[in-house]
Amino acid sequence: MMKYLGLAAALCGGDLLIKDCVKDAFDEKSQKKILGGHVILTKFYNEGAMLGALAEHKELLKGITIFGVGSLAGALMAMGSLKDHQLQKIGLSMMLGGAVSNGYERMKWGKVTDYISFNCKNQKLRNVVYNFGDFAIFGGTALLVIGECLNMRK
Repeated sequence: MMKYLGLAAALCGGDLLIKDCVKDAFDEKSQKKILGGHVILTKFYNEGAMLGALAEHKELLKGITIFGVGSLAGALMAMGSLKDHQLQKIGLSMMLGGAVSNGYERMKWGKVTDYISFNCKNQKLRNVVYNFGDFAIFGGTALLVIGECLNMRK
């Protein structure tokens, strides 16, 4: 179980470290293109959840965040005693690490620092800004679902 909690802590700490670097290095909404211009580094403060959802309901969003982090931690602890289920455990660990990183900022500052966007032709997609914690949540969710699907086939 410790390796899964360690993974969550490493993802959380890494994202928070990157967020601190971005806060120091960038002015808000400034942009720097990298990787041949395909990826844009920026600093954007999201006061809501995904795409700014619930930004006008900060206390509700904080409550949902606490519930979500607790649920992920509880699910990971419950799976800890199960043999196998590696993909699900890794997925939950990734989700927990990303959620704790974003949740910490939301609780402390009332907003979450996002810093990565993709330079694509679709303007709406180009305007969406992510952070490493978001990618950990997305990737962890995919691993959890794949693991569950594979487990159902057994």
